[in-house]
Amino acid sequence: PVSGTLINTYTNQPIPNDRLVDGAIETVFPQGAAGLPQAPAVLIRDGANYLAFSKVCTHAGCPVALYRHASRQLICPCHQSIFDIEHGAKNVSGPAPRPLPALALGVDAEGFLIARGDFDAPVGPDDWDRVS
Repeated sequence: PVSGTLINTYTNQPIPNDRLVDGAIETVFPQGAAGLPQAPAVLIRDGANYLAFSKVCTHAGCPVALYRHASRQLICPCHQSIFDIEHGAKNVSGPAPRPLPALALGVDAEGFLIARGDFDAPVGPDDWDRVS
């Protein structure tokens, strides 16, 4: 079985791997992290796969809350940064200086989505004060 941290909804419910339909998105959190400002992720069902990226824009820290399924793009409504999910949420337009950090996903033995580690890059703008 794959090990990792359960991915939960706002109400701390685990997410079964059949929860979303193709093109749907949902804001999720690693278990126990719903109150942390750098924890939210956008979960996207893309065909048979799930993808997850930080919901915190790398430009000014606004929530990346819009998804265009036809073009497979996440959009930050604050300053219109656009991220291409087919290429690792690379920024393709707008002021964001780098891609959204990705979260590697898996499915546990009970069929729930899990995070197989932390985000693959620092969350949020580069000028945020970070604790190491």
